[in-house]
Amino acid sequence: MATHLTHLPPEILHSILSHVDPEDLSRLPLTCRLFNNFIKGNNLLWRAIYTNFLDEPPTKDLDFEQEVHDIVKLKRLCSPLDSTPDTEIQSHLPFVHRIVTRLLNHAITVPSLTTSTSKSTSTGTGTGARGDGDNNAPHPHRSSFFRSSRARTFPVSGNAQFLTDLFDSTRARRNFLTRSFLYERARALAVAGFADEPHQLDAYGDVSGSETDTAAEGDDDVSGGGPRPRPRRPRRTRTRFGWRRPRRPREAYQLSAKLHCLYGWGLGIEDGVRPGATEGEARRRAMYVARQRAGVYALACAKVYDLREYTAGNKWGPFLEEDEEGGGGVRVDWEKVEAILVVLGANIRSKGLERFPIFWYFWGKPFAGSWRGSYIPWSKDREQGKESEVKELDRMDPYGVAGSWLRVVSFLDFTDFFHFNFPIGDRLPRDVPRPPLDIAQATRLILMRIHVAKVEPAGPGDHPDYPVTHFRGFSRALDGAWDENAEADIRGTVRVTPEGEIRWTSFSVFHGEERWKSEGVQIGGIRSARGVVGTWFDKDFNPQGPCGPTAFWKISDREDTATGPRVLLEDLFPLIADDMEDELADDDEDSGDEVNLQVLDPFGPDWTEYELEDELAGLYYFDDEDIFDVEDVEAELEGIEGLHNGDDDEEEEEEDDDDYEDENEDEDEDDDNDNNSDDEHDDAGEEDGPAADLTHG
Repeated sequence: MATHLTHLPPEILHSILSHVDPEDLSRLPLTCRLFNNFIKGNNLLWRAIYTNFLDEPPTKDLDFEQEVHDIVKLKRLCSPLDSTPDTEIQSHLPFVHRIVTRLLNHAITVPSLTTSTSKSTSTGTGTGARGDGDNNAPHPHRSSFFRSSRARTFPVSGNAQFLTDLFDSTRARRNFLTRSFLYERARALAVAGFADEPHQLDAYGDVSGSETDTAAEGDDDVSGGGPRPRPRRPRRTRTRFGWRRPRRPREAYQLSAKLHCLYGWGLGIEDGVRPGATEGEARRRAMYVARQRAGVYALACAKVYDLREYTAGNKWGPFLEEDEEGGGGVRVDWEKVEAILVVLGANIRSKGLERFPIFWYFWGKPFAGSWRGSYIPWSKDREQGKESEVKELDRMDPYGVAGSWLRVVSFLDFTDFFHFNFPIGDRLPRDVPRPPLDIAQATRLILMRIHVAKVEPAGPGDHPDYPVTHFRGFSRALDGAWDENAEADIRGTVRVTPEGEIRWTSFSVFHGEERWKSEGVQIGGIRSARGVVGTWFDKDFNPQGPCGPTAFWKISDREDTATGPRVLLEDLFPLIADDMEDELADDDEDSGDEVNLQVLDPFGPDWTEYELEDELAGLYYFDDEDIFDVEDVEAELEGIEGLHNGDDDEEEEEEDDDDYEDENEDEDEDDDNDNNSDDEHDDAGEEDGPAADLTHG
């Protein structure tokens, strides 16, 4: 005789119900009193449902029943099949932001190589700071975390995959990831891809400032003797010059922009292209869509390169204007960060760099390491199972500063930059954005090696529970061998803002003098693999510029044992394909030798044959018409290979003096050609002005 489901022991019933879909489990309590009593308040059952498809959360005291209910609601709001009007769905943006950031906060974390001394804090819906002390659940030992590829610096996360699947819907992305002023302006201007969507620039009212503000002007109050308060006059959102930016940041704009930054992939050009489309027809489709959607890119460029956006109030960085008192610390301007990611992402794709794994994992995948503690440490010793001793300063640093970082910097030709910011007869109001900017940019790839210099307590304007880490190091341009300023020293600080975001400040130092400065925010928080996004500018805040976007992310943790600024082959392993790394490791036992980055084939003949001939456009990715011709680089490569061949022949001089003399004459001719080529590059660099010597901070 069959046993009724309601007559089963609680343990068996728990085992059965733990495999029910979350949506169905929410309906079961409505069927009978027994299910209602068994399911409601059963935190263990709801926890089992939660962990069926999400990461084990770092704390056990969650209300898992409420968590699952919120996830079910989030799935409904992001469903492309839901019949609810878009305007009503968009009103749930604060809820979506809260749940998405909470899921990322609860994603799998990699234990740091050091012991954090910070205290646990609560930062609301922020994704920034959280000390390791927040984790009540035991973590797997850090040795259990290994990279599936040297270029993939973050682990597989059920939470990140769940969010990726949710926002695979175009409707969900449009409703929640493109509601910032940048995209509303794109809709108002009817740019390609958004012409069929109504904008909502007037949806939040047209009153300037707070609706409760009053003006001091007006008739005297005869009863009190003072001025009579008068409601502030409505502020027009549109003028003959264009749409005005809100004087105070709209919450909806900021929330949507932050979600977009956490999502990351394809900012502005993602529709119609699958994430990671890089080859063949998929790549051609990606480039076609990118050109069609150039309107959003041009609007983002106008925001990033507009000097009016760089003020003392926002530290010339991706921050909101400070309060009048200026003592509350900086707050992140997520709309500025979003615009920077649009610009850099499009520049990287237009140069074909996403074909390399180290770029594809970060600029070709949604939610790529955009949560705190997602960075997986890597070094050659660690890969071989060796545990190196951690320095005392590194133990005091909760941010994981020490190691090698890959950096991307974009900039305009200074003439274009100046004409854009200082047009003749400029009468544009400060609160009206400049017209779209669609001008070719140069993009530079830089390798940074930094170490902790000292760790200090938090200062005024910083989060009191987290220290300030000072770092030093050096940077080397991977694509600017002709530039005399390709080498620079680096120094700066990392700190936590009062709202819990991670702020990076750095300086590029040439010949002992600071030249360029940068301000950035680490997307995802402490030790996030997603890295830092921000701006670079003149360290003296030159009102005439230049300035531009930059981003950098950590790629390795190699121990800094060198006596001077040296780049080793090991530093470059995460930049190249895994199969090629194995070949290099097998063929070259001296991977600890210094690599000369001024030579265009730093990885030897195998690298030249493997990559430079086929992927030259991907490695040397300045705009050909502005910087140099790719054919010149090929000629320079041939000259360098000729020099190498000449060196080999020089060793055979004792066997055949006559042959050597003939070869030596050929080498002299090659040297003369190379020197002339270098002189031409130097002359071109001098003509380009400030844009030619950027190895930015």
